[in-house]
Amino acid sequence: MSIVNVTRKPCKCPNCGGKIIPIIYGEPTLGTFEKAERGEVKLGGCCIHLEGDPQWACSGCDTEFMKK
Repeated sequence: MSIVNVTRKPCKCPNCGGKIIPIIYGEPTLGTFEKAERGEVKLGGCCIHLEGDPQWACSGCDTEFMKK
């Protein structure tokens, strides 16, 4: 997994052309688990880092994108 800094959400992954999905942080609900199973979101865990966390991920290659 690599993290790419961006100024806005990419339309598609520059590495593989895959779909960009949001990363959801915190304790997931049942609905969030279901969305993750369908590939609509990525679960980011419950730890928050002071330097920031990526907001989006590629559903194809797991590249993550952080808005700076």
